[in-house]
Amino acid sequence: MRMNMNETSICKYFKTCGNCQFLDKEYSETLKFKRDLVYKNFHNNGFDININNIIQAEENFHYRNKMIISYKFQHGKLISGFYQENSHQVVDISFCVMHSSIQNEILKQLKKIFDDLKIRAYDEDTKRGLLRYVLLREAFFTKEILITIVTSSDIFPSRSEVIKRIRDISPRIKTIIQNINPRKTSIVLGEKEKILFGQGFIIDKLGDFSFRITSKSFYQVNPLQTLKLYSQIRELASFQGYETIIDAYSGVGTIGMFLSNDVREVVCVENNKQAVSAAILNAKINQIKNITFICDDATHYLKKLSQTSARIDAIIMDPPRSGSTVEFLKAIIHFKPSKIIYVSCNPETLVRDLKELKTAYQISNVVCVDMFCWTNHVETVVLMQKI
Repeated sequence: MRMNMNETSICKYFKTCGNCQFLDKEYSETLKFKRDLVYKNFHNNGFDININNIIQAEENFHYRNKMIISYKFQHGKLISGFYQENSHQVVDISFCVMHSSIQNEILKQLKKIFDDLKIRAYDEDTKRGLLRYVLLREAFFTKEILITIVTSSDIFPSRSEVIKRIRDISPRIKTIIQNINPRKTSIVLGEKEKILFGQGFIIDKLGDFSFRITSKSFYQVNPLQTLKLYSQIRELASFQGYETIIDAYSGVGTIGMFLSNDVREVVCVENNKQAVSAAILNAKINQIKNITFICDDATHYLKKLSQTSARIDAIIMDPPRSGSTVEFLKAIIHFKPSKIIYVSCNPETLVRDLKELKTAYQISNVVCVDMFCWTNHVETVVLMQKI
């Protein structure tokens, strides 16, 4: 399928938004670009590997389960939409082809609600105004929706009316949260939160597992491709049932739980307290007994563990785009697990980290997964085995 740059009936914001860099290409072209990007990063750094294919998405539109809406008061009116790529300019939009119909409807209705009630958008220059962002999270399996309103202070004029009108948009909206972010930063969420309606979380399913999702939980943005990604991890790992494994940078524990039936014990390590709390509840919901959650920095935990006699058979790591740390990678070499599975959304930091491991490990397999369709981002899974 080809998206034409002049075909504004599909995406009239393509040229101004820039967040979907490949909407003017065939889908097959985007897959080739991503596979080649990963291949070049490996080969330019001395790794002789083959990437036979990239796991494509059957549903490559309306696939995103999270929408972050930015607000700005501009030319005398409230605008809402996404930041233009590599800028702080908000592109005023009413529809995005990467998001579901219900997310797009909420996007439009929220703008009307805030405009009607004269809720002023936060101004980064003057540091005045209340409304900064809205974070939407949609559970594709259960159809539940979480809405987080990010404000610059906890004072919220017309709060009750806002809640009422948001709830009237759809019965699928199960919880509304106010997140207070007074910091002079582009980071979306602040530390303090108030539950305005509902329980403060939604439930979604991945395969046979249910997961409790909060405003701050890390949860893959493309649930259909996530199942393929996790199935690929399971296939590459080929666990025999006796292993003790570490799931580092574990978020709400999705990978560790997905693999829990294949191993003896899973230890999940995550430094976000809210994510760890959600993960513990997720394990209880799914009645998983052989999993432990540690709230700690992954590097700090592994360095501390390296001073004990603990045995680790495999490490699954899914760090942020910035990658892991040299100290963490050295601790892995100390433990000498038989295999490492590294999941990455950044080929550059992935290769950088793998170079630290190549004295003790060799690459057995590299698989790409198209998690972020029509963008220049790609997910890569690497299996390394002890030399």
